[in-house]
Amino acid sequence: MSPASPVTVLAVAAHGDDETLGAGGTLAEHARAGDRVRLLILSTSATSRPGDGHDEVRAHRAACVRQVAALYCAEAEIADFPDNAFDTVARLAITQVIEEAVGRWQPAVVYTHSTADLSLDHRITAECTAAATRPQPGCPVRTVLAWEVRSATEWGTGSPFRPAWFQPLTGQALGVKSRALELYASEMRPWPHTRSAEAVMAAARLRGAQAGCEAAEAFEVIRHTVTAA
Repeated sequence: MSPASPVTVLAVAAHGDDETLGAGGTLAEHARAGDRVRLLILSTSATSRPGDGHDEVRAHRAACVRQVAALYCAEAEIADFPDNAFDTVARLAITQVIEEAVGRWQPAVVYTHSTADLSLDHRITAECTAAATRPQPGCPVRTVLAWEVRSATEWGTGSPFRPAWFQPLTGQALGVKSRALELYASEMRPWPHTRSAEAVMAAARLRGAQAGCEAAEAFEVIRHTVTAA
């Protein structure tokens, strides 16, 4: 977290549940510190699952996002880009949605996906977020961090995820993350799937051990600008 609170932080996620899988504990720590948490979810559609009732699934996923946002004391905005088909949309359209959110909420810290992910939606989200937060004069964003998502990041075939920023998590923050994952139960899988609740919590313990603490979430540093004294 930023050492100076309160600040506004923004999580930009391709799908509802990605923000919790990648940074749920960190967002809980921000909320506990008094920071303003904002969520931008780019898709709640079910276009990649033709057997599903599209409207019903979209409504269910949107409801889950709002319930999870309440756990983080967060404001949430939900876009409607097509699930697993971000490559069918102009990159500019996605970038502009993110730019608008940045302009409205003025975050100092932005969390999003890693380009290491197997999911094309995740990689496009990462690239569009980088474009929307490029360090032009007047940009409020000082730190951009990329999270890891179980069943996407570790299965990537390109450059590996290389974290350099570790956020220690209290037991309280882990508890909030666990409750959020329960709200996203339809997106989770049973053990020993890598996107099971057990695997997610085990990953938090592993990252904690790597950082010398009980539990942590790990991030790649996309950009961090030191504020002048």
